[in-house]
Amino acid sequence: MNQEVRADHRGLTLCAWILLVSLSITSCSSSASTSLPSIPGVAPPPEDEDARISREFRREVKKQLKFVNDPEVERYVDAMGRRILTVVGPQTFEYRYFVIDEPVLNAFAVPGGSIYIYAGLLDRVRSSEQLAAVMAHETTHVAKRHMARMSGLDPITVLGLLGAVLAARSGAGGAQAAAVLGQGIAVTRQIAYTRQLEMEADTLGLKYMAEAGYDPHAMVSFQKLMLQEQNLNPIGDVPPYLLDHPLTQERVANAELLIRSMKTPQPIDPATDPINKIHTLLRLERREADKIISEQKKALSESPKSSEPYQLLGIVYFSKGMWQEARKNFEEAAALNPKSPGIDRDLGRLYTQTGDYDLARAAFDRALSQDPKEALTYLYLGELFEKQGDLRSAAGAYQNAGNLAPLWDKPPYRLSIVYGKLDRLGDGYYYRGRSFLLQDEDEKAIADFERAIKTLGANSPRGQLIQDELKSLKSRKR
Repeated sequence: MNQEVRADHRGLTLCAWILLVSLSITSCSSSASTSLPSIPGVAPPPEDEDARISREFRREVKKQLKFVNDPEVERYVDAMGRRILTVVGPQTFEYRYFVIDEPVLNAFAVPGGSIYIYAGLLDRVRSSEQLAAVMAHETTHVAKRHMARMSGLDPITVLGLLGAVLAARSGAGGAQAAAVLGQGIAVTRQIAYTRQLEMEADTLGLKYMAEAGYDPHAMVSFQKLMLQEQNLNPIGDVPPYLLDHPLTQERVANAELLIRSMKTPQPIDPATDPINKIHTLLRLERREADKIISEQKKALSESPKSSEPYQLLGIVYFSKGMWQEARKNFEEAAALNPKSPGIDRDLGRLYTQTGDYDLARAAFDRALSQDPKEALTYLYLGELFEKQGDLRSAAGAYQNAGNLAPLWDKPPYRLSIVYGKLDRLGDGYYYRGRSFLLQDEDEKAIADFERAIKTLGANSPRGQLIQDELKSLKSRKR
């Protein structure tokens, strides 16, 4: 990452912390008993810098990594994070959730609320509750400002090591790659969390996931799964998650002891857990459609009354544009599980593609009756209205999606298109700007807000509101 090291003290401190999170972002350790000594001139930033660090990191990491943009996967992870946040308490910054499109077993968080899950970790968890355990743990690190409670490193050293790690990641060959990667791993261990902070993340993470309605036993089952992985792999093959989050029997025993004092909720019914659907969507990104079809047909031969194999087959056929086969399987799934909003949403999308608009609307209505607060259903309902030419209803559906998921960039983007078609260019520019803003494209957002003000009139009520938002945006620029 080409992060400029500023000459002034504040910029130097900020740069150090941005680079620090780039290398070791919330890497966790149970081996250190005390935090690292402070280095003069590189102090943890005050809390009002957290959001700035988070935005800076998001901008930089987008240049280096590819993200999963599937709406279903985005909403699945975001909804889980929001559910956990309902019990964490008031926060001074906004939480954002991202899925990195790499088959790496890892997860990390950045000060200011940006939390990243790798596709490889999503592939590995066996239930949504295990993923909730990981996310509750990472959320605790952010909410309790664990990184800000630790000491920093010399920014020039971090900058050099960051370049080395990225060089190794980009394919530097042989001994050179091994050497620089080894340096990066060594440094992440040196700046790992103290045992006290790691235990706090486990303890509060268990509390938060239980209060949010997830079974805390899932944290123990995931820890045991990772501990087994850690013990089976030689050091050179240990996944990044275990290098950054080393596990011990002590942590597992501590979690089990805490759970005994908790009132645990009823575990999620495996028949309604969407984790296998998420796995399927990620595997489709890797072009494993034929393998999934073979697996699900085998599953059906063993459990012909299960709705999930039909639904997953429908998803695969839908991705291949095989509408007839998709319809047959989705309808079979709905017949076996008539109260599944996820299946009805899939049916609604399928009927929208085939032009069966009345059936699509009925399917979306059923999904919303079961789960009225799911933004994804409103997004797809808006697409149905667009195909029907009912642009005003489409705008209403996208507005609902945006209200339910205000930090999701897709609803305002779709709104910008609809308002453009309705010849409401001022609103179109504004919502496109909002979409850019949520993608941390501040310059593009500013340009569109200015176009919106010019189109709507600076003295109009709408124009004045956008001017206030524009002023706030400009004031936070680097």
